[in-house]
Amino acid sequence: MPCVRKYRNASAWNSKPTRLNEKSCAAILRIGAKEEGTLRKHLITWSGRVRDTVYFSISDSESPPVKQRLEQRLNS
Repeated sequence: MPCVRKYRNASAWNSKPTRLNEKSCAAILRIGAKEEGTLRKHLITWSGRVRDTVYFSISDSESPPVKQRLEQRLNS
């Protein structure tokens, strides 16, 4: 997975879509990521809307089966 970040011998993939982007949130869950939590009303966008951001992650121990499922979906 190209978006893996390593820090002090720990690896994790993470994504931070807005709560309003339901399609992205659903897709991230479908590939096997876990929802870590939501930062509520933590950011004001350029349009003035207050944003809730959802945090998802896949840890290094979870990534091999997730990567395999994702590659199978992409190859089918």
